[in-house]
Amino acid sequence: MNKGRNPVVLILAIIGVCAVVYGIWHLYQGKAADDQARSILSAPVPSGYPDLLHATPGAPPPQP
Repeated sequence: MNKGRNPVVLILAIIGVCAVVYGIWHLYQGKAADDQARSILSAPVPSGYPDLLHATPGAPPPQP
């Protein structure tokens, strides 16, 4: 009777290990995506482009 159960238990154990690895990979990818989005928004603006996120008020418009 144990001979019939061993392959089933082995298959379920492999599926469980794969599920744990997938869960860890999914959490890692989410964290990496958050870090990348945060680094893109906090990077300095290249020269020649307007700084829309950290813009400081410029001179007031000319008065007629």
